[in-house]
Amino acid sequence: MRHLLQYKSQAFTVDHTMIDSPFDIVTHIHDCYELFLFISGDLTYYIEGQAYKLSPYDLIMTNSRELHRIVFHSDVVYERKYIHFKPEYLSSFQTDDYNIVNYLENRKLGHFNRISAQDIREREIDQLWGKIEEATVHPTAENQILMKIYFIQMMIRINNIFETYNHPLTVQHKYDEKIVRILDFLNKNLDQKITLDLLQHAFFVNKYYLCHSFKRSTGFTVIEYVTYKRIIWSMELLSSGMSALDVAHTVGFGDYSTFFKAFKNITGYSPKQYYKH
Repeated sequence: MRHLLQYKSQAFTVDHTMIDSPFDIVTHIHDCYELFLFISGDLTYYIEGQAYKLSPYDLIMTNSRELHRIVFHSDVVYERKYIHFKPEYLSSFQTDDYNIVNYLENRKLGHFNRISAQDIREREIDQLWGKIEEATVHPTAENQILMKIYFIQMMIRINNIFETYNHPLTVQHKYDEKIVRILDFLNKNLDQKITLDLLQHAFFVNKYYLCHSFKRSTGFTVIEYVTYKRIIWSMELLSSGMSALDVAHTVGFGDYSTFFKAFKNITGYSPKQYYKH
């Protein structure tokens, strides 16, 4: 792994990395927004049930509620750039009339995550990204202001792209409607006991075929998906002050021990450590 550029502050991170022998990136989420600029590689990018095949300089956007993973199909050199930012980085620019992260935050999960390379180049988003990188090389007080100015311009242009779409990317990306309905059902019933038999009867599909189809379409197993989504929900509840035991039952775990193990495996913290952190 070669880090060609790295810059990190409390609410804003810029990274440019090249990997000669890429390995699959497991299911994960971020506690921030992510802009992912694909440069090269042979991969499929899975987000909340949707599989995106990327072309060089396609841009992928995800928010803090969208599970995603990357599966590589060969050893072709993998190069990508990303920007991570938290809402507070842009808070002083938000107004009642203009929400800078509207399209990042208010999409249906896993839908319309990709902006094509053609749009990226036509709107000169790649050039603004380059200016941000230049400003990070010597992060003086002046350059930190400049990188925020460039980033605001970039976000406005991204919003402008989405405003020109008529239901963005629906003609460019094909969805498995049954999987979309199942994902919607899972997200609305996380607090209930969910089994393959339940899904089989609810959606009139053989549970073994469902497992295969779900994994192929989403990159996740059903149980993996449900577990991750329950942990995301539990993180919100813990942050609100609810006790870990109450959280475990609220989000659908049958016992605290199972919740504890899943939470620590996914977040790296125990529930108590996460609350303090």
